[in-house]
Amino acid sequence: MKRKCQVCGQENGSCNRYYFSPANIITICPACLAFSCDDKAKIARQAHKAGRLVKEEVSKKRW
Repeated sequence: MKRKCQVCGQENGSCNRYYFSPANIITICPACLAFSCDDKAKIARQAHKAGRLVKEEVSKKRW
């Protein structure tokens, strides 16, 4: 599942989503999370340090 990074705009399969407020979620790729100076990246780094990763349950069918 590819998601679009809200900082650089590229679609990436390794983008993560973080809660930065109870109702708002930011999607960011690992490169932007580590190296970007954008305000959204700074918010995402704070959310990452606080452990606010959006955990998604993936239903896997067993054959």
